[in-house]
Amino acid sequence: MRKLRRTRTRQIRTNRRLRYRAVTAGAAAVVSLVTPAGLGNPPVPPADKHQAVIGEDTDGDLLTDREEMALGYLPFRNDQNRNASLDGAELASRFAQVIAGLPLNTEVTGPHQIYKEELLMFGLETCDVCGEVVNMGAIRIVNPRLGLDVQIPVLATHYMEHGAFSYAGEVNRGRTAIARLALVLGLRFPHEPDDHRACLRKTVAAVDEFAADANDLDGDLLTNGEELAAELNLYDADQDNNLVADGIQLAQRCAEAIENLPTIDPTVGEAKGIYKVSYMMRGLEWCEICGESVNMGYWQIVNTEAGTSLEVSEIARHFMEHGSFDYLGDVHGRGRTEVAALLEVLGLPAACGDLGIPYDPADLNQDCRIDIEDFTEFAERWLDAIEPTDE
Repeated sequence: MRKLRRTRTRQIRTNRRLRYRAVTAGAAAVVSLVTPAGLGNPPVPPADKHQAVIGEDTDGDLLTDREEMALGYLPFRNDQNRNASLDGAELASRFAQVIAGLPLNTEVTGPHQIYKEELLMFGLETCDVCGEVVNMGAIRIVNPRLGLDVQIPVLATHYMEHGAFSYAGEVNRGRTAIARLALVLGLRFPHEPDDHRACLRKTVAAVDEFAADANDLDGDLLTNGEELAAELNLYDADQDNNLVADGIQLAQRCAEAIENLPTIDPTVGEAKGIYKVSYMMRGLEWCEICGESVNMGYWQIVNTEAGTSLEVSEIARHFMEHGSFDYLGDVHGRGRTEVAALLEVLGLPAACGDLGIPYDPADLNQDCRIDIEDFTEFAERWLDAIEPTDE
């Protein structure tokens, strides 16, 4: 009897050890699947030695978690717009471009124009990374409309040109105040500039002097009224967190939808669904921004299910391709497309990824698929905390 008991005890212990080994092996297999930045969000290697690794940067995008929260970025995704560039490096390069293009305080042409003032000194300093020599002084950037300014070393702009916000030289060493600089520059997103996006501007003088329209609460290039009419969030400039302003993204999506609509000849027969009718003319219209010529006619977009139709000029569609609902041509003049009416006639939003359709809660990487990549991202976030008060 004792012998049987001993045998039974040994079997139980053996089974427990085997179960423990199986669980450990399974956990190791799961962990081995999880890369540091996730299968759905592979790590993007720094492209420049100026881009030094910084602390408290969960996703390794060269922005600290607190900086990302201040900007409205995602601390768990290092390439939100999926263009193979680290978010911090891309934003720094964009800031450098904007600062380089600012007028000096002696060149300002309007009362609300953002400008820079060079506070140069009789001395030079050398970059610790590349050895380039720059003035040891600073640049003061002023936003008169907001009554704000920010001062940064010339060396900081050198580092931003190389995609970094941290800088180190013989005289100046530190990190740029990113959130304040973004506010003063009126820039949050790293997208390339496009002069077609004179969105939400109104003429205040006979010589085309512009003043910013105050009816865009979140600064996403959609008016508050347009966002309310289209049932979009007027407090969030980037609802899908892809670092493209909602107005730009929505305009480009509408241009794409118009381009893909079938062209129907209404004289041939009755059509159903959403389609467009061509009313192109024998003449050209010139874009007042880029000089490109387009047909001076228009499209009539018809939605038989909704019982609506809308005329959209070719020049308006050209501007939508550039991310603007405003348009300016030598035939149709200056105008703005009716956003809510256009969305209704196009049947937008229509599918996952369209602005206005929330992603599934389980679609953590927001690629409109629920798969192993979402599980990987979930595993990465399991023990992370980004609360400002969390030590």
